[in-house]
This record gives sequence, structure tokens and C-alpha cells, in this order.
Amino acid sequence: MIASAPMTIDDILSLKQVGNPELSPDRRNVSYVVADAALEVGAPAPESRIWIVSVAGDAARPVTAGPGSDVQPSWSPDGTMLAFRSDREERGTWQVYLLGPLGEARKLSDFPGGVSNIAWSPDGGRIAAVVRDAKPERAEGADHLLYEDEPRYERVWLIDVTSGAARQVTTADEQIWEFCWSPDGTALAAIASARPERWSWYRSRLVCIDLADGTVTTLHTPDRQLARPSWSPDAKQIAVVTSIFSDPGMTGGDVLLVSATTGETRRLQGNDARSHLSLHWEADSRSLITSAIEQGEASVSQVTLDGATETLWRDRSSFASYGMSALPGATLIAATIATPNAPAEVWVGEVGADVSWRQLTHHNDEFVGRIPGVAEPIHWTAADGLEIQGLLVRPTSVARDQPLPMVTMIHGGPTALSGYAYPAQGVAAWLPELVRRGVAVFFPNARGSAGWGLAFSEANQRDLGGADLQDILSGIDACVERGIADPDRLGVCGWSYGGYLTAWIVTQTDRFKTAIAGASITNWLSFHGTSDIPAFDEFFYRADPLDVAGPYVRFSPIYSVNSVTTPVLFLHGERDAVCPVGQAKEMFRALHERGVETECVIYPREGHPIRERAHRRDMFERGISWLCRGLGCDDV
Repeated sequence: MIASAPMTIDDILSLKQVGNPELSPDRRNVSYVVADAALEVGAPAPESRIWIVSVAGDAARPVTAGPGSDVQPSWSPDGTMLAFRSDREERGTWQVYLLGPLGEARKLSDFPGGVSNIAWSPDGGRIAAVVRDAKPERAEGADHLLYEDEPRYERVWLIDVTSGAARQVTTADEQIWEFCWSPDGTALAAIASARPERWSWYRSRLVCIDLADGTVTTLHTPDRQLARPSWSPDAKQIAVVTSIFSDPGMTGGDVLLVSATTGETRRLQGNDARSHLSLHWEADSRSLITSAIEQGEASVSQVTLDGATETLWRDRSSFASYGMSALPGATLIAATIATPNAPAEVWVGEVGADVSWRQLTHHNDEFVGRIPGVAEPIHWTAADGLEIQGLLVRPTSVARDQPLPMVTMIHGGPTALSGYAYPAQGVAAWLPELVRRGVAVFFPNARGSAGWGLAFSEANQRDLGGADLQDILSGIDACVERGIADPDRLGVCGWSYGGYLTAWIVTQTDRFKTAIAGASITNWLSFHGTSDIPAFDEFFYRADPLDVAGPYVRFSPIYSVNSVTTPVLFLHGERDAVCPVGQAKEMFRALHERGVETECVIYPREGHPIRERAHRRDMFERGISWLCRGLGCDDV
């Protein structure tokens, strides 16, 4: 029986995070990861275990027991072993482990710098691992850091599965971000950059690594970012996802084919209203099966080499692990799928003219059906005629003709989206309690969002904070005009780029009664100088950061702070390297000195997302209190 009680913060912290599914080669089982929703104090990663569930639907079972975190399960080509990464011996330093038929894990590597990625060779005799350089030795008594001057590269090593002997393959200064094997096992296709810092990823290129001598040959140097390389079975082509991405991992875009011999490139589709997430070749090398976001919805597509794209399945749901698992032939696929009212679980799909899905796991059954309200798509027209979509959740306990207090939640990225996901992460976790208190929640997908094709996701280039902000404001206008939102009871919040737009929007209008800016950007110039991804703003603004007449000043909230009247709460991680904590401090101080109601909460040990259990609880309770007090609904 499905419980009807609304989700609480205790429920949110009890959720299991289900992800990284991988089909076994015989298509009989799926391995996947089950992780805790929150970190304990000071832990580098959540506790997690490897599980296996049969495609036939037998009960799922854990196959690792920790301690620490076990991640990235990967089946051997013959299906008899699982490789995975674990930090069970030293938290935060990942090594390779093997799990055999007897169910006991054997440690296979001992790299001081740890392992960030693994994949089996086609013959099953070796595992390619991306290994970080060991920390540089320091002179006795030295107590200093050379900022960005002691690079630690992540390089390719090969590990013999039987003996554990390891051989370094790449020796030149090449940072390896992602890779895949060639069909004959003699080479790797990899996304590589000249430096190991995160900003260098934005200038990556596709390379071929000869495993015999370590030679690195550049195949393609793009004007956009690349991700998810996949080598065709006939060895002729390498497919990659391409777009101007916000961050490593947020990688929905077009399909680009690169010749494995000449480097010649060809985009497989154009003006297609979808963003592909993962690429899986079919056995004949004439087409690919992809996971994608299509007009905001999860989809599975078939893309042929002549550029034709066919939707095999599309639904108001989301892929929880940014993709799916498929084997050549693609008659069966596996994915972790969530909906706005059901947390992510492992599903298996039979592929034919369409996709027929079956749910295999039930780790979060007690939380199904407990989100009040229904996520409805809402469309409006921007000032320049562009159609924009968003999601709206209204309390079911209130008459639909009654205008409601409304909170606008702006997603990060900006190359991400507010999709049909279960609202349990970040500021979206406030949704159940807000709706319970009679507040409508609006999720706009302004230009720059993923899921509507390359042109839409790149439509905010050189204009961050310009037309995308106007898209959001016109969406709020539409909600007011349609009688959904009370114009006198509007709130706004967001995290990361959503935190930036929140800090920016309150400098452009006084219509909001309350605002929360999480992990925000308030000064683009100081962001460029202190963030670990300064190439992000370079790619999006295409301007000189030091030009005082340029967009770095024009679109910085800090320089328009005199117009702010909205109370603003800043939430930030102390060790956030993406959006450094000084961004919140700068604008908090400016507002405070001008008499605007404001608070700044800094969570110790936290980075860009807030992950520790006590901090997530505080963020939930503090955020709900701030928003509801500002909207006059804190007595419910």
C-alpha cells in the first residue's frame, strides 16, 4: 500500500540513490550502485554498495559490503567478474577491485593517487584505468602551495587482471577525462586536455592512444566540448556528444562522428529538439541507440549514419544517471529512471519498434506517491517569439482558479534543465513542503537549457543574464496572467547558475518578496579569477574579463546592488571551488551595508553541492522558513 503522508526532511535524507546500471554480457543481470542520500561529517563520498538484480525479476542482492564507497561496477566481457572502484582502505582514494564467482572482492591496484575511471579490454585480460599522479614530494619543512603550478595529471595505465601488474601508457602531459576501447583492443579513444585543472576540460580534444607505445594522436580539436566517446564495432568511427557544456558530466548535445583514421567529422543531426546523453552503437555500425532528453522528457532514440533520428520511447520521466547501458545489438537496455513522484530505480527495456520497460528494483517504494501535486508542463512565448517550456506544481488542496503564492526555482548549468525528476536534491527538495503549505512551484527552462537541441542550448551565448532572464520573467508573467500566481506573493531561488540568476533577478525587479541564492555568482570578474572553471565564463561570454565596459561588469549583480529591496538569503559551501564562497560574501556585505534584509550561511567542509546530513537538514529547514516567512505562509 502506498503511503500518502507528504515527504519530510527525514524521508529525503533516508532515500537511496540508485544509479550506474550495467547489463551483463549475457543480458541476464544488471549491476548497479545503491548509495546513501547524505554524507556523514567529513566523509569524502556517501556510503555505497554494488548490487545485482536479474533481468528475470528475481530479488536484488548486494554483492559488496564496504566499508566506504563502492562505485562504477563493470562486467568482464565473459560476464564472470565485476570490476569496481572502492575507497574502502583509504577514504577518498579509489582503487580497482575484482569480484569473482565466489563473491569475495580482490584488490587489484595500489596507486597512491587513486583511480578515477576503469574499463575492461575487449578480450577481458586487462583493465584500462585512469590514474592520478601521486602528490609531489616536498622539501622537509616546506609548508606552501604553488597555485596551479604543481599539476597532477590523470594518465592511462593498463592492469593485468591475473597478476595485477600495472604498466603506465601515457607519459606526456595529457589529462585524460574519458575514454573507450577500440574494438581490437590496441588503442583507446579519449577526451584529453593539456592541463589537469578543471578549466582545461573546456579546451579538450578527441585523441587516439596507441596502447603499445603510448603515442597520443589528436583526431579532432573542437570549438565546443566533447563527451561520451563510443567506438563503432567496425572500428571506422568514433561517436561523441558535443555542445557548449556548463560542467564536466552535464553533457547533453548533438551526435558528432569522427573518423578513427583521418579525424574527419560529421554531425549526424541538426535542428533536432533533443539533447543526446549517451551513445551505443548497434552491431552493424550503421546506427546508434541513444538516451536523450527530448523537449524536456526522457527518450530513447535511434540515430542512423545518414542523420535520421527516430524516437523509440519518450516519457515524462528522467534518467537518473545521465544515460543508460546497452550492448551491441541493443535488443535490451538498462537505465535508472525517476519520475516526479517516484525515486530512481533500475528498469530494463526491450527494444523493438519501441521500448517496453519493466521495473527491476524497489529500494524506494515507501516514497512513491508522496509528492503533493502534479508536475505539469507549461508553455509561453518569449519577447522575441521563442517558445519556452517549464514545469509547474500546484497544490491539489487549493482550487485551480485561486491565485497562489509561487516560488520560481531556477536550475543550474545553464546547460541543464528542470525535468521530470524526483524532487529530492538541492533546492528542489523544498518542493514537497512548499506545496503542502499551499505554494505553487515553477521551474522555468529558459534558453540555454538542455533538451531542446543544440541551437536552443547555445542560445544564451554572450548573453548570460540577458534573454534567459527575460524568459524567466515572461514565464512568471504568464503564470500571473493565467491566474496561477499571486503577483504580490512571489519568491525566487536557485543553485549555482540558478543562484546567479537569483542574485541577478533581484537587481532587475522589486517584484519578489523573498529570494534564496545558493552557490551563487555575484561578480563575474572575481569569479573568473578565483573559480576552478574560468574557461566556463570565457566560453559563454566570449569577452575580455578585464573590459569594464563589457558583460563581466554589465551582468554582475554586485554592480547593480543599489536597486535591491528583496530580502536575500545566501547559502554556500565553505570549500566551493566552482563558485567560491567570496561570491556570497561580496553581495551579502553590500546588501547589509545598504540596509537590505539579508543572511549568509556558510557550511563548513562543503563544496559546490551541500552533502552532509546535518547541513542538508539545516538547508531544508532554513530555506523553507525563509521562503514561507516572506510569502506569508509560515503558519501552516
